[in-house]
Amino acid sequence: MGTFTTINLKVASFLKTFKLKLSQSNQKLFNILIQRLADSQTPNCPLASSPRSLFILRNNDIGDLLVITPLFEALRDRFPDTKIAVGVGNWNRDVLKHNPYIDEIIPINAPWFNKVIPGQSIFAKLNYLIFSPEVQVLRQQQFEVGIDILGSRWGALLLLQAGIPYRLGMKSFAGGEGAMQACVTYNPQEKVSRSALRFAELLGAKNLPTPRPQIFLTPEERQQGEKLWQQNQGKIRLVIAPGSGLENKYWPLDYYQKLVTLLTQNNDLKIAIVGGKSDRAAGQKLQQENSKIKDLTGKTSLRETFALIATADRVICNSSMTLHVAAAFEKPTIVLLGESFPSRQEHDAQWGYDDGYYSLGKEIDRREHIATPDEAIALWQKIR
Repeated sequence: MGTFTTINLKVASFLKTFKLKLSQSNQKLFNILIQRLADSQTPNCPLASSPRSLFILRNNDIGDLLVITPLFEALRDRFPDTKIAVGVGNWNRDVLKHNPYIDEIIPINAPWFNKVIPGQSIFAKLNYLIFSPEVQVLRQQQFEVGIDILGSRWGALLLLQAGIPYRLGMKSFAGGEGAMQACVTYNPQEKVSRSALRFAELLGAKNLPTPRPQIFLTPEERQQGEKLWQQNQGKIRLVIAPGSGLENKYWPLDYYQKLVTLLTQNNDLKIAIVGGKSDRAAGQKLQQENSKIKDLTGKTSLRETFALIATADRVICNSSMTLHVAAAFEKPTIVLLGESFPSRQEHDAQWGYDDGYYSLGKEIDRREHIATPDEAIALWQKIR
């Protein structure tokens, strides 16, 4: 019986025994099982000095992918002749378009740790690992090195199912480290973009890029961004993104309405509202505050949104994909944190940036309330 089938049977038997529930004690047993499976599959597998191929798993949300993109440059510099492939959900393919540091984008629509795939039960995860053609295709490519950026039991099982002999993951986050030959230790006080580069360091990289997202636009895409601004009057181009992946992360819409009212008192501004189809209602309400505002929610593709931000002057948004896009193009950005963030400092320690990044939000033991529109406009006037 092959290792692929053996892993399926052992994991399925374990989850059936515990009725598909992973309590804290069962999680420890699950970790032990994963480690034993790893030991039986690839005991003491060394790292090749110049691996033929390398696979990076990042089946998470758009912002999660954007923030780790500098890793690809670091790995390419370390392994100029290695095939580098990135496994992402279909929703993320356009993020990596024209990226010169990767050779292949592999579809991994895995039902864990993203907000796109519905029904992320343990059964759905196991079903994906056992039956998904995506996993079978991944296994056929016979990658020599695999990196699970997030670091989870399910990511570890995916690398095992793919038959990848040398594996790297994240320690002390969501499990799975027992299946790895090397790990980055999770540090909530370190920026995610910098933590991702530590995988390259584990593989011997010395030359590290700036830990800032990388998006590669063509001249034609930038021209399209310019066209989106043409009909707006004003000198300063401001993008506002009132949406986010989770509602409790939002700065309140009525606060955005008050902020827009204050902003539009300045005739020098060109304001464009961006977001997905789910943000259409918010975009329409904000446009009602002033007819000069351009509502593009649900009307632009992901790449067009990138181009619009690339050709903007300033950005105001929630903690969302938009803040990382703005960081990629080094646009001064105000991030307005919603109720779900207890500490602005803790948020910024992981998701903020060193230059051109500003945020407002609650702070443990010092500030119990989110920022008001008056505070947001005061910060805007300070940085503009």
